[in-house]
Amino acid sequence: MWYGGFVQFAQSTVKAVSGIISFPISVSNEKGYIIGDTNPERIGTRHKPSIEVIRKNDVTLFTREKVAGMENVLPGVAAPLNFGGRPVGVLGIIGEPELVEPYAHLVKKYVEMMWQETLHVQAENLESMTLESFFQYILLNKSVNREQVNHYCDMLKIRADCTRFCIIVDIGNALLENIRHTSNSLKPNRFKGTLLDCVKRAFDHGNDDICAFLNTERIVVLKAVRDETRYLEYMREFKGKCLGLIETLKMYSVELTTIGAGNPYSSIDMLSRSYLDADSVMKYGQQWNGGRKVFSYYDWDILLGMLPSRIDPHMRKTLITRLEAFRKDSSYMELKHDFLVYCEHSMNISRAAKALYIHRNTLIYRLKKVNELTGLDTSRFDHCTLLYFSLREETENLSQQHFHRMFE
Repeated sequence: MWYGGFVQFAQSTVKAVSGIISFPISVSNEKGYIIGDTNPERIGTRHKPSIEVIRKNDVTLFTREKVAGMENVLPGVAAPLNFGGRPVGVLGIIGEPELVEPYAHLVKKYVEMMWQETLHVQAENLESMTLESFFQYILLNKSVNREQVNHYCDMLKIRADCTRFCIIVDIGNALLENIRHTSNSLKPNRFKGTLLDCVKRAFDHGNDDICAFLNTERIVVLKAVRDETRYLEYMREFKGKCLGLIETLKMYSVELTTIGAGNPYSSIDMLSRSYLDADSVMKYGQQWNGGRKVFSYYDWDILLGMLPSRIDPHMRKTLITRLEAFRKDSSYMELKHDFLVYCEHSMNISRAAKALYIHRNTLIYRLKKVNELTGLDTSRFDHCTLLYFSLREETENLSQQHFHRMFE
C-alpha cells in the first residue's frame, strides 16, 4: 500500500532537508522510483537499489566501488523510511559514505517525523471538512434523511439521540482577513484550530458536544445537556461564558463577535430548529439592541422585545381593525408615544409624566383620550398589555422597513 501524501510532499521534504545539510538528497518510493531529488532531472527515474534497501529495512552504504557500473546510482547512504510500521520509501544522502553516514539516522528520523506530522494534519483536515459538511447538512436543511444522518454519526463517532442546543459564534470577516494577511498571522488551518479551541474551552466542551465551522463567518457548538433543567442551569452562566470568550477572541484580532443560543432538542436531526432559534434571536438583537453581543431566549428582555412580532396574522388584522379610529386621530403619534412611556414606567402616572416633561394632569387627559378612541381602559393592566404589544409590533415593523430602506 502506498501513501499518496508521501508522493505529494516528497519534493518539499527534499527542499526542507537540503536546508539542514549541505549534501544532495533523494527520496524513492517502494518501487524504486525517485519521487524527490535535489537534482530535478532524476525525478521519475528508476533507482533499483532502493528496492533492496526496503527489503532489508536497514541503512546501506554505497561506496564508489560498489556503484561502479550501476545505472543511476551515486555514492552515499540509503536509509529506509518507515511509516505505519513498515518501509515505504528510501532516503538517499549523496556523498562519500564516511562523510554522510553520520547524518543518515538523524535525517531519517527527521523525515519520518515530518511525514508523520503531515499525515496527521491531513487526517485532521479531512475530519474537519467532514464535520463541516455534516453541520451544513443537518443545520441548513429543514428536513434531513435519517439514514444519511446516521451514516455521518457512525463515521464521526457522534451520538445521534442526545439532547443538544445550538450556539452560534459569529466572528464576522475575521477568518477571511486572516487568510488575506497570512504572512502576518497564523496560517488559516492553524488559525481555525485556535479559534475552535477558544470556543470549546469557553463552553466547557464535553464528550457529546460537537464544535465546527459552519462557514467562514460562523462557528457552531452543538452543546449536549441531560435535560431541560440542566439546560436552564447552563443558561444562567451562559452570558458570562460568552463575554469571556469575546474578550479572549480579541487577543486573536477577532473584534466583532456576536453569540446566540437556541432551544434544546432531543435528536440531532432536529437541531436545524435550534439553529434557526439562535439565528432568529441574533438577527433581532443585532437590529434592535445596539451594543449587545449575547442573545438567547433565556434573556427576558429579548423575549419581551420579540413577542410583538410573534402575533399571528389573523390577530394582527383584528387589532388593526379595532384600533383604526385611534390610528386615524390627528394626535395619534403623540398619544401612542405617551402611552408607551406610561407602560414602560409601570403605569405610574407621576413617573411617566416626569419622564415626558409634562404635567401629570396632561398625561391623565391624554390617557383618557386613548380610552375614548380605543374603547380600552388604560388603568387596567390587561388592557394596557394588549395595546402595548399591538403598538410595539407596529413600531418595530415601521422601524424594520426604515432599516431595510437605508440599505437598498
